[in-house]
Amino acid sequence: MNEIHFQPGAEITPDAPVNIQAEIGVIGGILMNNRGYELVCDFLEKRHFANSVNGWLYGEIEKVIQSGVEANPITMKARVENALELEAVGGFRYLMAAVQSQPGWMACRGSGHAVRDAWLRRQLLDIGIMTKSRALSGEGAAPEEIIDAIEQELLALGKDRGDQRLTSLTSAMDQAMEEASAAAARGDGIIGMRTGFQKLDEETSGLAPGCFYLLAGRPSMGKTGMGVGIAVRAAKLSQKPILYWSGEMDAKSISARIISAHAQLPLRWVLTGTKPGLRNPDGSEGKRVPLDRREWDRIFMARKAAEQVPVVVDDRPAISVAQLYGRARRMARSKAGLGMIVVDYVGLMRGTPTTRKQGKYAEVSEISSDLLALAKSLNVPVLGLQQLNRGVEGRDDKHPTMADLRDSGNLEQDASGIFLLYRDHYYAQRDPEPTKKAAESMDAFSQRVDAWHERIRASEGKAEIIIAKNRQGDCGTVPMLFNGPTTWFRDVVEGEDSAAW
Repeated sequence: MNEIHFQPGAEITPDAPVNIQAEIGVIGGILMNNRGYELVCDFLEKRHFANSVNGWLYGEIEKVIQSGVEANPITMKARVENALELEAVGGFRYLMAAVQSQPGWMACRGSGHAVRDAWLRRQLLDIGIMTKSRALSGEGAAPEEIIDAIEQELLALGKDRGDQRLTSLTSAMDQAMEEASAAAARGDGIIGMRTGFQKLDEETSGLAPGCFYLLAGRPSMGKTGMGVGIAVRAAKLSQKPILYWSGEMDAKSISARIISAHAQLPLRWVLTGTKPGLRNPDGSEGKRVPLDRREWDRIFMARKAAEQVPVVVDDRPAISVAQLYGRARRMARSKAGLGMIVVDYVGLMRGTPTTRKQGKYAEVSEISSDLLALAKSLNVPVLGLQQLNRGVEGRDDKHPTMADLRDSGNLEQDASGIFLLYRDHYYAQRDPEPTKKAAESMDAFSQRVDAWHERIRASEGKAEIIIAKNRQGDCGTVPMLFNGPTTWFRDVVEGEDSAAW
């Protein structure tokens, strides 16, 4: 066909990646047979065309087809014959030339991908130009801000690629059947990433790739202990690197918890290298003394055992999901790969400047959506830790519910599974000892005192994971053991003195 010119004012640089022939092939192929549109409609949009005339034509063809009318030269003639958008390229003759030059409707999908590929390359080029401009600006943003902007743009491009994840129903069924067959052959029924906690894995069937999960609780419930425990156990079982982002503790503090659990020494001993000495005559705690050789040996053994646990800790404060995505993407593309991401915790991540201005609810909603997109993009489970609101504290029954996530943006909607952590011992210790009521008998008062003591005794070392949402199975409660001095959780069947992992 005749040479095609861009419309005057089209903002395309001479060296920009374009594929005009592919654009014409898509338009001509669809007009010859609308089945060509079915091959590209799941990923191609009018904004992907470099030539604004071609983009406009594709948009008009799309409108006609979506209205239930066949799009062909006859039905399109009335829409384009006098259109100003086609005036510079010959009007209706341009459309007919596109039809006559096309290689056939079955080539539409290949041509469509070529159009979109060129668009993605132009976007990357724009990001490069923006980066160069900001980097050379003497009064521009700080290098860290430039990096943040780049990663945010790349995350947006990555999310935009999600519309290509189209799978036929039968293909999805085949994949689900293969996973179920493999799980049945193993005899464990696990189709996702194991958490390393037997009962939790049985209830959830593992953490599914591409899904976002939430582990929430009030302060001092042990969210970080549980998050670290899942990361360590999942890494050991899968032998795939687990990325653990900690917005509250540094890497040394996280590693001290792991050492404390394996060595079965109180966390404070590990952090300070000391332990309580002899008590003073008045019963108060005496001067602390250094750990002995046997206790240091246990610490060194824990350090050695950790070599078999591929957990990578990222302790950069207040990062955005885009920054986390950058590091996770590099891990996923490495030879070792990436097994899972743990975010500790969601409320400490940073949203974009726009949503930060709109308030915390909007910011957390954006972060939640981006974490789900991150999981889907890298096809790994993402476990986010989050703090529940204060509504729990005002109730007699302190067990948390999903309603306590009310101020946490769209976390409840985005999560495939929600696990609420609860330790009754924390509240039992803080309840004041009962005092005798004026009209109360001594027997009744004694029963209340006994019940108060029994609650403290019975709840010590116990915890619960309340599965409040589970797209892969039933909801329910998973009983756990909790060791306060080492801040470590175990399955009930493991026993209190079992290995940490």
